Amino acid sequence: MEVDAGVPGDAWGRQREPHVEKAIAVMQIDVAELIANGQPLALFGDNLFLSLDLSTENLPPGSRLRVGGALLQVTPMPHDGCHKFQARFGPDALRFVSKAELRHRNLRGVYLRTVESGEITPGDPVSVTERAPSPP
Repeated sequence: MEVDAGVPGDAWGRQREPHVEKAIAVMQIDVAELIANGQPLALFGDNLFLSLDLSTENLPPGSRLRVGGALLQVTPMPHDGCHKFQARFGPDALRFVSKAELRHRNLRGVYLRTVESGEITPGDPVSVTERAPSPP
């Protein structure tokens, strides 16, 4: 992961005007596996799948994570399901991750930005280094 560049080689960096607050897409692994129902997780298009509660109660925007050698920060940008998500996983999956009463759980995931560059490899430890104050 690189500061202001996210994942080297990722499509995000090739956008005409990449938004630094959406550099890294992350999803909770157990939610992804439930929705994928045996399909490859690559279909989500996310950069990382973590065994971590991504809810706003656990990881409010501004919270920081150490993943491998990189320091990452949760951004306030909403990570919503899109037309690709619906085409790949169906309208029921999109409705599930979009339910207003479940929005705080961030079932579709969160976006991160890189604070400190570093290498990340599968199986690297993940730790919350700083929890931001919860939104009102």
